[in-house]
Amino acid sequence: MKKTLFLSIIVSVLFSGCFYPFSSKTVTTPKKEVSLPANSPSWLINPDKKGYITQIGATTEIDKKEFNFHRQKALINASHNLTKKIYINTLKLYRDYEEETNDALTYDKDIKKFAEHISLKSLTHSKIINTWISSDNQLFVQISVPSDIVTEQIQNNSKLLFKINQNLYKNFLSNRAKKDIGLMLEE
Repeated sequence: MKKTLFLSIIVSVLFSGCFYPFSSKTVTTPKKEVSLPANSPSWLINPDKKGYITQIGATTEIDKKEFNFHRQKALINASHNLTKKIYINTLKLYRDYEEETNDALTYDKDIKKFAEHISLKSLTHSKIINTWISSDNQLFVQISVPSDIVTEQIQNNSKLLFKINQNLYKNFLSNRAKKDIGLMLEE
């Protein structure tokens, strides 16, 4: 029940107009910059983790009585950041591939749909790996998804999106490509 409720909250927030991570509109919303406290844990200062795609979410001035609400808010923020990161990196991978091949007969709309699918599917495999409350009541949450999972999804969707040929195999489907895609996603 909790997992279903959590996923429905994430999906409803992700697909609301102001928080949709795949929006093609270039509406700039002012971002509130969060400064890291001096005693921040190392995972907050350097959030990268080898073999994983990670993102941070934060809320400020939490009320400890409403901790679960603030935790969900920080988690939704981190989920949005993670989804957007995977989406942008997947688009870049597909567009780079298209530039390398002469016979890639795909449409930008299809590439965007596949990138959306991959990023949302990846979000279902994400886990909270760190949580921290600073002395000034800021809550930080770090979530991650193994880059291998995202890479496999990219490779499987590549078979559907592109005409299978030698270039496709070399660039997306081989084991060597799997390692390269994983490293690129973690950036």
